[in-house]
Amino acid sequence: MAIDKLERQLGLLAALLHTDRPLRAAEIHYRVEGYPEDDVAFRRAFERDKDDLRRLGVPLQVERTETSDGSIDGYRVSQGDYYLHDLGLEPDEVVALSVALRLIRLEGVASDDALWKLGGASADQAGSAQLAHIAMGPAVTQFHEAITLKARVTFDYRGEERQVEPWRLAFRRGQWYLEAFDRVRADERRFRLDRIEGAVHVGEAGTATAPRALVTQERQPWQFTTEDELSYTALVAIDASHARWAQHHLPAATVVTTHDDGSIEIQLDVTNVAAFRSLILSMFDAAEILSPPELRDDMVRWLQAMVSA
Repeated sequence: MAIDKLERQLGLLAALLHTDRPLRAAEIHYRVEGYPEDDVAFRRAFERDKDDLRRLGVPLQVERTETSDGSIDGYRVSQGDYYLHDLGLEPDEVVALSVALRLIRLEGVASDDALWKLGGASADQAGSAQLAHIAMGPAVTQFHEAITLKARVTFDYRGEERQVEPWRLAFRRGQWYLEAFDRVRADERRFRLDRIEGAVHVGEAGTATAPRALVTQERQPWQFTTEDELSYTALVAIDASHARWAQHHLPAATVVTTHDDGSIEIQLDVTNVAAFRSLILSMFDAAEILSPPELRDDMVRWLQAMVSA
C-alpha cells in the first residue's frame, strides 16, 4: 500500500525522536517507509521533508557522525526540545487560555503550534471570531529563543548598551515588553521592545545565570516600573469565588478586610497600570477597583474604548 507524504513525514519524525544517536540518511532511507527506492529521488524527498518539519517548528538537529567512510551528517530530534513541558495549568486556566486563543491571533504562529495545543482550540475554532492580530517582530522571536536557551542578550536601549538575562515576554497595550535582570544595573528591569535600538545579540546557551526571586518575593507584572508609569496603592474588592485564588497567587497583596460572605478586600502596590488592568480583567466580574479613582477611571476608559471600537 502506498504511503502518503504526511504519513511518511510522521514516520520520519518518530524515527528521529526515538533514537539514542543521530541517524544517517542511509539509515533513514532503510527505516522510514514511503521513500522512493532510487537514491537521488530519496534525497530530494528527504530534503523536502526536512524543510517541512523545520517550517512546522520541529527542532531538527544535524550532527556530524563518524563512519568507516569518514564524517557525515546525522539527524535527530531531541525529545526535551520537542515535547511541551507540563505547565501545571489548572482547568480554569486552560479554559481562559483557550478563550484567548480563539480571539487573538499571534502573527506568524501556526494554528497547530504548542500555544494552540495548550488552549485546546482547533484552527477552525480559533479563526471564527478573532478580534485582533498581535505582531511578532524579529526581536520577539530572538528574546523567546534566549529565554528558552537561558542565554544572555545584548542590545542598545535609550543610548546605552544593556546586557540582560531575559526572564519573560509580556504584551501590554499593543506593545511587547521584556522582563529581565539587567547586569549593568544589577537589578530587575522591564524594556519596551520597540525602543530597542539596532540589533539584538543572543549569547551562548546557559550564559544567563541570575536566579529569579522566590515566588513570595518575585515582582509581579503590575510592579515593574516603566518610564511612563506612576505609583499607586490600589484597593480591590474580590468576591468569595476568587478570594482563595487571590490569596494564593498574589503573595505581595495585603488582605485588609475579610467579609462574612467570604469576599475580601486587598491592597497592592501598582507601578504598571496596563498590567494591573489585565490582572483585574482576568477575574472578570469577581473583582472591583475601589480606589484610587485614577485606576477606576483608567479601567472605565479602556472598557468604553473596547465597546466603541
